[in-house]
Amino acid sequence: VSDISPNFEYNAYESDDETLKRKVIRGGSWKDVAYFMQVSTRDYEYQDTAKCYIGFRTVQSFMGRDIKDF
Repeated sequence: VSDISPNFEYNAYESDDETLKRKVIRGGSWKDVAYFMQVSTRDYEYQDTAKCYIGFRTVQSFMGRDIKDF
C-alpha cells in the first residue's frame, strides 16, 4: 500500500540550524482569535518546547448571528 502523504518526523540535533529545530502548528487553539482557528493557518514552535495550547482540537457550533439577521 502506498501513501502519498506519509508521516515525517525529524528530531533536530543541538548543532542543527535554528530553522530545523521548529515544528509546524496547524490551526489555532482556545487562546486564539477566530481567524487563527482555521485549519489553513500555520505557525511554528520549537521542537523542544511544550505549550498548554498545542495538542488537540475541540469543535463547537457557531455562536454568532443568524444569516437572516444580515
